[in-house]
Amino acid sequence: MSQCRKVSWSNLPEELLYPIAHRLENRLDILHFRAVCKEWRNSVSLSVLSDKNILSTVLPHKLATTNPPLLRGGASTRMEEFQEYLVDNSVILVASSIFLIKPKFNNAELPPWLITVEEMNSGKFVVRKPLSRSAVGKMPENFPTMLDLSRFDVVEMGRFYSLRYDVKPYHLFEEQHKVLLLGDFDRKSRVSIDDYTAVVLYDSGLLAAINLKTEVVKEACFKGRKFDDIVVFDGVIYTIDRYGRLYLMDNSDDKLKIVAVVKEALHSGTERKCRLFESCGELYLVRKCLVSRLSLTRKRMGVRVYKLNREKNTWDELDSIGDDKILFVTPDCCFFARTMDFPGWKGNRIVLDDRESFPSYCHTDSYEHDWKYYAYIVKRDADKKMSLFVFHFEECVFEPVEANPDYSVVFWPPPEWISSNTRSLERLKSEEMAQNENMKIKIVAESD
Repeated sequence: MSQCRKVSWSNLPEELLYPIAHRLENRLDILHFRAVCKEWRNSVSLSVLSDKNILSTVLPHKLATTNPPLLRGGASTRMEEFQEYLVDNSVILVASSIFLIKPKFNNAELPPWLITVEEMNSGKFVVRKPLSRSAVGKMPENFPTMLDLSRFDVVEMGRFYSLRYDVKPYHLFEEQHKVLLLGDFDRKSRVSIDDYTAVVLYDSGLLAAINLKTEVVKEACFKGRKFDDIVVFDGVIYTIDRYGRLYLMDNSDDKLKIVAVVKEALHSGTERKCRLFESCGELYLVRKCLVSRLSLTRKRMGVRVYKLNREKNTWDELDSIGDDKILFVTPDCCFFARTMDFPGWKGNRIVLDDRESFPSYCHTDSYEHDWKYYAYIVKRDADKKMSLFVFHFEECVFEPVEANPDYSVVFWPPPEWISSNTRSLERLKSEEMAQNENMKIKIVAESD
């Protein structure tokens, strides 16, 4: 009986390593590839990074169609002051990521920094407000314009895609549109934007799939139902309606089909949208609503979390998310983080933006209603105060982030160690710094 011979990853031939590296999407993935061992690093030079963005090789991407299909179904298309953006201008698709940044030294004592960034141009990041879709106008005066990511421990917590107007690239899209990208690579060695389909959930609750090569649109109609959120799970896009019913999307035919998975309604419908997210091979649903427990004297506003039971096709409500985890809920994605990465924090907590994490069904066919909504958007973005809260799952209590220094220091302003030149950071080997020269990024302000 023959035995399987174990072969070290470092012994893979160079003719395999080089095409693998070229298929990686961004600089971070390539640098992780080069960090595996000396042989892998020598097989792929830093010149591979020259044509790579940090977050995505295919974004940002400007749609060729003016008044593009990505704008359909939204409330802003009915408003006069937004018509100037729609007539002769396109929409830009951009990649965004949420990073957890920690110092390489004393990282068990110093607070991390959770930062949301958009890559509008290669190597240039625009910083968003914490867990928000709004951009930060100006960075603190002492913040470096160039940030060398090789000097820190950097973990990407989530990646998502956003819409921008071409006429005002630093002006975030006003509506609660959500975009996912699906690729059809067919074993290609080089991938382009033409190989992707953008699946768009409009703020009105309608779904559409847009071929980014032809910009042909397929809209989904399913018995007049409107949807709250979309997510990629097991390589398939799932969507949830406002009653908690789950569906998967079939984009294989000429028409966009929606197939029911969880057919029974979870609740009777709420004023706020639910959120879907995937973690460690499981699908979760999170919603903000009234909570009733034996330990509570009355119902309280809180957050409920459910996990998909794949055998029964039902939602199982969770009594806890675990003392070792923290759940972050943003307008674009949700993710679990380890409690151990956040000094001074306790687990079984949910962090959310009170304004944006669970948006309300505020758009109607009323022009006056839309006008009031966008007046609120302007006022919200002018407000510098964070609207972040930490929900204590067990006690069913919301706590403002500003009320706890261990919480607020993670978000804003950036921690002092980001801009300080400590002796510990200077101990980094010059060889390591040279190898990671391509990881320097520029932080740009909204007005740049």
